[in-house]
Amino acid sequence: MKDLLEVEFLHKLKEYGFEILTFKQLFKNIDLNTHFMTKAHRIKFYHILYFTKALDYHFIDFKKYNVKDNCMIFLSKEQIHSFSKTTNYEGYIILFTDEFLKRNFLSLNDSIFNILLKPSILYNCKEDYQTIFKQLHNDYKKSYQYKEKLNSTLFNYLILKAKEEFSKQNKNNINQKYNDIYNKFKNLFHKNYYKNRSVNYYSSLLNISSKHLNTICKQKTNLTAKQLISSYIILEAKRKLITTNSAIKQIAYELGFIETTNFIKFFKKHTNISPSKFKEKNSC
Repeated sequence: MKDLLEVEFLHKLKEYGFEILTFKQLFKNIDLNTHFMTKAHRIKFYHILYFTKALDYHFIDFKKYNVKDNCMIFLSKEQIHSFSKTTNYEGYIILFTDEFLKRNFLSLNDSIFNILLKPSILYNCKEDYQTIFKQLHNDYKKSYQYKEKLNSTLFNYLILKAKEEFSKQNKNNINQKYNDIYNKFKNLFHKNYYKNRSVNYYSSLLNISSKHLNTICKQKTNLTAKQLISSYIILEAKRKLITTNSAIKQIAYELGFIETTNFIKFFKKHTNISPSKFKEKNSC
């Protein structure tokens, strides 16, 4: 099995770090049966996919998601995804980098991109989103002095508006204090999951009890803190199994398992399949 393709931001646009295209532009003059976009690939920058008309699907981190009219998908860097070969949809795609965010003093902390287990997807987006994307697309094609500043301002408005809409659609009534703790917990175990999987370890770093941390996680995700940590380790294991030709022993070590047998048992317990069978089943 070949290593999974990792896609970097287009070199000629790297300094700007922002691009918006229609899907028609994106798929122009390519063979969807052979092009990398319809095969699983890891992205090294952020995506926003906005489907104005759609009756199709999109693969994200080994799962198939339906896309419909007025649907928006937010993808973070390092996620693995692919387009369907039919591309039965219309709309826009925004691509951007950390450099674009830093240069324009924008932040994605506590945002719809700060996800670990699943993508943020908005359904039934209102028509004014289409106006925003159309304006961004029109401005992007032009050349004028304050182009980047205007683009970044409108882009930031889009993100804030989507965050508000996402909160409503998910009926997220968790208070801001709990929300802050949850996001700190996510950031901590994202950085340290391969070193420590103990809920007590993370609750002590947050100066709260394990019970309190579990309550917050349950309110936010319907999963306990332990379930969240385990789910993320499984996701990273799947990514490593598909992304590289590394031996299972090496992957186990990278994920913090001293004994390979313990990793195999852990993986099988949560997926009902062995790492080797999963890799074979998802071979490119």
